[in-house]
Amino acid sequence: MLHSTSYEHVLSRACNQPQFLEPTYATTFFSSLALRSGLNQLVSVNGDILDKDEMVAMTNSFSRGRDRERPYQVLDGLAVLPISGTLLHKFGYLQPRSGSTGYDGIIARINDAIHDPEIKAIMLDIDSPGGEAAGLFDCANQIKKLREIKPIYALCYDTMCSAAMAIGSACTERWITQSGRAGSVGVVVAHRSIEKKLEEDGVVITLIHSGKHKVDGNPYTNLPKEVREKIQANIDKSRDSFAELVSNGIGISKSAVLETEAQIYTGQEAIDVGFANKLVNGQEAVPVLLDILKSNNSIGVSMSTQQNSPPENKGGDTTQATFSQSDLDRAKMEGATLERERISQILSSEHAEGRQKMATHLALSTNMSAEDSTNLLLVSPKEQSQAQGEQTHDKSSMSNALDEAMNSTEQPNLNTSGDGAELSDIEKEEQELLSAHDSVFGK
Repeated sequence: MLHSTSYEHVLSRACNQPQFLEPTYATTFFSSLALRSGLNQLVSVNGDILDKDEMVAMTNSFSRGRDRERPYQVLDGLAVLPISGTLLHKFGYLQPRSGSTGYDGIIARINDAIHDPEIKAIMLDIDSPGGEAAGLFDCANQIKKLREIKPIYALCYDTMCSAAMAIGSACTERWITQSGRAGSVGVVVAHRSIEKKLEEDGVVITLIHSGKHKVDGNPYTNLPKEVREKIQANIDKSRDSFAELVSNGIGISKSAVLETEAQIYTGQEAIDVGFANKLVNGQEAVPVLLDILKSNNSIGVSMSTQQNSPPENKGGDTTQATFSQSDLDRAKMEGATLERERISQILSSEHAEGRQKMATHLALSTNMSAEDSTNLLLVSPKEQSQAQGEQTHDKSSMSNALDEAMNSTEQPNLNTSGDGAELSDIEKEEQELLSAHDSVFGK
């Protein structure tokens, strides 16, 4: 029985009718609909039976652990952002809508995922033939900067052409399905002339203007040769800039991009020309990427293991470098000092003002240099003002927060060995930094 008759019309349209839904999203959609309709079980597209708790988990993959809904789906730390249809400048919507996606919506969603601590990587699920030139370059350049914070993958499933190719080129990697189409690095301008139609209808339109080129390209007259040549020169220049943008993003020469002459390549062909990196099955792309992310998060060999393992003997050389414990302690102390200086430089940067959350993330959760971090802060939008009554920090307090905390906060005398011995200098330095961070930003 339904909780409310308000869902009956949705059920009548969703059930016993063909739906063009991607299978993973179909499971999520029907899980949400089933919960709201009072149903306690769902058979997924794969034949798996989901109980109520599993349906809740699937539905909450769009908004798990937040006081608001995410504008993307989350699967084991991977944010999946759909990009479909015509790409538009200043569209005004976060998600694809009415066959279009806005560059503003793309950047807003990526920024949200970048600042989301649960997100480890981002996948742009692209199915777009391209769109407006206005806003495209800014969008692509911003994605290229953000990929330095978290990896951003482009999945061509199944069209990534023209402006969409520019978006894909800005990503960390580009994956494509066997039927995926990528490329079309070119520019087109359409001119509509209704001069003959006006003559047939006996209509005369007179454009009174000041400035020789004020009415160039108007639809009431056929395109003059001079104006056509000017338009051609402009789009040739735009194509050159387009090719340079793609070249810089994917790492092949601009001449190689221009030599494609705006051709479209399918599947493996796109990989061969350099427009894609990996051929995948569209249904398996997310699981494959999740496996890669898990393998990349594995912890490497520890220093203690390296100390106990002799270096590989090559060419009969039996010489081995040896380091005393004091050498190792001094090296670690110097490293901690340098790291503290990097953190301080980021947080005290003038560009951190109004971007405190991002500055904190860059300083404490990434290995980006102070210079790269401040450059990224410079081009990032300032954060929205927080709720009334929330504590704020001005530039001066933000700049000196860590130093003040480290000078004034009583550091806990924690023992990490369990044998009652005092902390080493290294452990004290690390504990001091952690305690100062907790004092300033909270645990």
